[in-house]
Amino acid sequence: MKKIKLSQVKLGAMISYLALGVNILAGLLYTPWMVDKIGQSNYGLYTLANSLIGIFMLDFGLGSAVSRFVSKYRAEGDLKGANNIMGLIYKLYFAIDAVIFVVLAVLFFFLEAIYTKLTPAELDLFRVLYVIVAGFNVVSFPCAPLNGVLNSYEKFIQLKSCDLFHKLFTVVCVVIALNFSNSVVLVVAANVASSLLTILIKLVIVKSTVPLKANLRASGADLYKTLFGFTVWTAIINIMQRFTHSFAPSVLGMTASSLEIAVYAPAVTLEGYFYALSMAVNGLFLPRVSRHIANKEEDKILPLMVKVGRYQILFLGLVFVGFVCVGRDFMVLWMGPEYEKTYYCTMIILLPTLISASMQIAGTTVIAKNLIRYQAIWMIISGTIGLALSYVLSIYVGAIGVCIGTATTALANTVFNNVIYKKKAGINMTEFYKKCYPRAIPVYGVALAFGFLVLPLVPLTGWLGLVVKAAMLAVVFLAMCLVCGLTAAERKGLFNKLLRRG
Repeated sequence: MKKIKLSQVKLGAMISYLALGVNILAGLLYTPWMVDKIGQSNYGLYTLANSLIGIFMLDFGLGSAVSRFVSKYRAEGDLKGANNIMGLIYKLYFAIDAVIFVVLAVLFFFLEAIYTKLTPAELDLFRVLYVIVAGFNVVSFPCAPLNGVLNSYEKFIQLKSCDLFHKLFTVVCVVIALNFSNSVVLVVAANVASSLLTILIKLVIVKSTVPLKANLRASGADLYKTLFGFTVWTAIINIMQRFTHSFAPSVLGMTASSLEIAVYAPAVTLEGYFYALSMAVNGLFLPRVSRHIANKEEDKILPLMVKVGRYQILFLGLVFVGFVCVGRDFMVLWMGPEYEKTYYCTMIILLPTLISASMQIAGTTVIAKNLIRYQAIWMIISGTIGLALSYVLSIYVGAIGVCIGTATTALANTVFNNVIYKKKAGINMTEFYKKCYPRAIPVYGVALAFGFLVLPLVPLTGWLGLVVKAAMLAVVFLAMCLVCGLTAAERKGLFNKLLRRG
């Protein structure tokens, strides 16, 4: 059983990274083509529609509740408890879905009053996009627990394979749609079609491979108290965690223009890729952390956190340093000279994710121990301040102002979370920092120095120049990882693996 679970984690992580790679590569290749087809203004409206609906379609903590409670009951061998809690969660999903439908329906009639910077023609098109995206999300919202169920039962291969299929099929649908017409409406419809098919596949997998049977008749004050005590705070965290990113296009729609939204959109797209990379392996460890807590083996959490954290720092560091050094050239080549400003937006919002990514196991532990209320209270304060800061700054510097507000909020959250990890979750953060960060500092320092001092001397331009510079930087970064980033034991283990494969 342990070997099966281990293979599920490893292969699930591999498929997850493959899906991300496909998504990133496809996005990089067809996003400029899509913008060229539908126009910069329509691309801004497309981003605005998705972000606005996204504000209301967060799962309000129920997705985390599925993973947390089903993993807990599985660790305790309590299938009846898992069935009962799932019954409550599904009933809550349907109730919330009904409320969201009413809110979105009412909001439709106030779009003109909210987005005063949009032209009449842009508003007419935006209403159509709004109806399509809102309709899909209302229909699909009750199916959101499927991911949590598959994750809790450690069906990582199936879950990540569905994600990979979704990425590939979405690309195919969008390409076909744009070959028929340059309509942004068809692009949105193509995304909806691929998402619906993926949901259907996940539903079939859950029905056929998972013994969980949601008990819709389940009730009781204790169950409701347990569920609400977790989901209310998780909902706040989920809302505030991505709130500034989701609300940013709306802020720009109020204070700037659709063109400023279009400048911001590639930055948040790249940040989404980076965030997804940072989260690719995180969800795979919740069942393991839950078992450690249930079995009174909390001493195993810190070593796991250090192992995953060091990997994240070096892996994501390669991406971040690469973007800092060659990102300006990439942005101009990818989207055009008018998107050079997007480079600065992207760099600003990537930094907080890089810092917080190494601590994801600590965040998972907070969820497993049901300590999230402390995070939630702080995030209400920081999120409100960050939103106000984004609004004010966007009036003067547009998209860059929104990004500064977002990054400030995220960095403040990371600082406060460290206090929670140490004081409430009992994680020795000092020991974590000692074992995790020192070896990464010279790796980053040498790579950045090489990027700013040596790469400008390379007499190549265009895509060839970008690829050559990125490859040179990657070689330097990886060489420094071998010299400084890895311990002697890690280097020996890596060398032995290479010998065995050879």
